[in-house]
Amino acid sequence: MIRLVIVEPEGSYNVGFISRLAKNFLVDELYIVNPHCDLEEAKRFSAKGIEYLERAKIVNSFDEAIKDVDLKIATSSIADNRGDILRKSIRPWELPKLIEGKRIALIFGRESVGLTREEIAKSDLLLFIPGNPEYPVLNLSHAVGIVLYEIWKSKGENRPTVSSESISLIDKYSRDLVNLIKNNEEDEAMYIALKRALIKGVLDEEEARTVIRLLRKLYVKLTKKFE
Repeated sequence: MIRLVIVEPEGSYNVGFISRLAKNFLVDELYIVNPHCDLEEAKRFSAKGIEYLERAKIVNSFDEAIKDVDLKIATSSIADNRGDILRKSIRPWELPKLIEGKRIALIFGRESVGLTREEIAKSDLLLFIPGNPEYPVLNLSHAVGIVLYEIWKSKGENRPTVSSESISLIDKYSRDLVNLIKNNEEDEAMYIALKRALIKGVLDEEEARTVIRLLRKLYVKLTKKFE
């Protein structure tokens, strides 16, 4: 299940084009967070995607748009800055193996400033579309189209899956372990790095459950040590 989340869009034309893309690639849900543009005007640009725009869920907060999904994937044109764990990113062609069998939210930010660091931190992964290093910033609707196409072209392939329950447990034990040992807020980067590395790295449910058992055992031993 693919939920397309557009955060505070500023251009009616982009919203219309995105609705058309939702139709092109059979997106399941379209959420628009606090739009800063005229949605009625956006219909002029939506062509046969107007049905998506008419039934889009308009919400007031980022948190409301990302609830009830298994995997939250933020996007940004600023990525892989040295020393900034939050900005470590995946590429669009890595998506199919990560999202198979899951309810996902693909999150795109404002045309002017993108997503905030707080919004990226609330997501599980950050996705970056590589381009000219001197000008990697894409038009919002173009970025949406590239990401949706990468997912679409993998349809029909049989891939091993990792359950949403396992992803949730990996997140939980990553958080619990880091909370046990962190000394300051800068150590929060350890949680982000560990969670992302494990989610990206496990190939199937058997691997995921093995990793979860390891994390759980580590947590129990550390808890006893710190008592």
